[in-house]
Amino acid sequence: MGKLSSLTPNKKTRRYTRAQIVQLVEYMSTHSELALSRFSCPINTGKLDCQWEALAKILEKHGPKKTIAQWKIVWRDLKCKVRGRLAEVNRVNSAPGKEKSAPSLNELELKVRAIITTVNDIGEPSTCERGLKMTLSEEEPPIDMDISFPLPSKFELIQHDVEENLDPQEGPSIPLEQSDNPPQTSLQVKDMSESLGNSFSSSSRKSKKHKEIEERESAVKIFKEIQKDHNSSNKEIANAITRLASVQEELLGQQMSVATILETAVAAHLESNNLQAEANRLQAECNRSTLTFNSGEGILKCLVYFVLVARDRYKKTMSYR
Repeated sequence: MGKLSSLTPNKKTRRYTRAQIVQLVEYMSTHSELALSRFSCPINTGKLDCQWEALAKILEKHGPKKTIAQWKIVWRDLKCKVRGRLAEVNRVNSAPGKEKSAPSLNELELKVRAIITTVNDIGEPSTCERGLKMTLSEEEPPIDMDISFPLPSKFELIQHDVEENLDPQEGPSIPLEQSDNPPQTSLQVKDMSESLGNSFSSSSRKSKKHKEIEERESAVKIFKEIQKDHNSSNKEIANAITRLASVQEELLGQQMSVATILETAVAAHLESNNLQAEANRLQAECNRSTLTFNSGEGILKCLVYFVLVARDRYKKTMSYR
């Protein structure tokens, strides 16, 4: 049951118009870095995302709206189908006997072939999304592109990849007149085309390698600048930490000074309270002394009064005698 469920196609429908496919191919033909996106440096992914957003906005004007991920799948599948057409043409043309010839590529397929050959990003038909039924919108006529051909087998793909990746071998050129079995004209044309294709593939690989080296050097330069900024930031942070430590020491010293001043103030306040208590005590004693003095003065006055009264009575008594 697990195998049967895995082989069951997931029925989906991707709709696009002829105008959208034409605009997609035209945009990719003028933006090779976008067609080369899977080989780009990770630092430039933001730039590629911006280009995909711009392309999606352009394509929205010519048909149904899609997400960037869906347009990436459309572009990938388009490359896979053209890749399969190339493999089919090569297989039919190189078949022994050559009873029939494969239909030639149309204009749009030739443009896609030029793009994927220039950026060396042909892709594999096996990476095409499985279970997707590619249909066109009914609003516009379908794109003039035969996509109903069967995909080549794995052996044919490997054989074709090996033929394309072989570098041209250097060696002494042998004139055709000196050959024991001179080839026919069609074989000469075929050998010349293969030689030109190999030389073009070699130059494209060298160009790609040179571009990758430049991107790697640019990435290294950017990384060095980032590291330099990081080191300067670390130095600034270290200086700030040092200044903060000195400020904390000064603040601690000020706190100790304030604590000493507070202790002195508390001791002075306690001494002031003691002096006030002593002054209150002396004031109370003084008040008591004043009261005592005032009472003694009253008694003295009374004694003087009694003495005077007694003296007057004595005088009166003496006058009667």
